[in-house]
Amino acid sequence: MSIKKLNIPKNEYINLLVRIVVGFVFIVTGISKIVEPAQFAREISNYDMMFAPLINLMAIILPWLEIVTGFLFVFGVRIKANVILLAAMLLMFNIAVATAWARGLDINCGCYSNIAEQTVGIGKLSENFALFDALAFVYFFPNNKLSIEYFAKQA
Repeated sequence: MSIKKLNIPKNEYINLLVRIVVGFVFIVTGISKIVEPAQFAREISNYDMMFAPLINLMAIILPWLEIVTGFLFVFGVRIKANVILLAAMLLMFNIAVATAWARGLDINCGCYSNIAEQTVGIGKLSENFALFDALAFVYFFPNNKLSIEYFAKQA
């Protein structure tokens, strides 16, 4: 099959693959933060951007939001709404990483919590922008044929 016949923007399998990859990233990162909430709270605190009383609340809520949104995105439930939620989280993460990097902080970004350490900087920003690009692809070239909502409508 040639690339021309593949029609990447309209291909439901490529759309599904992008949803799986992006959703999996958010699911894994969310799970890694749930396992050690105190460690994740310390990582949030390292950014020195949030009022102390909100740090624990953020450390509890954010991982669950990542996991639930990731699963909904993978399975194709309200895809565009989940793209917006995931993009909003990425925007928030990029602002935090960029400001920490600009202030010269040499800290773990806290993205993968206990799975892998990754310091704030251009590498993390590039990874997040790649995820953002993937979300933009799904948003601007929607194809819901391989989604729970599509199959529910067909039943």
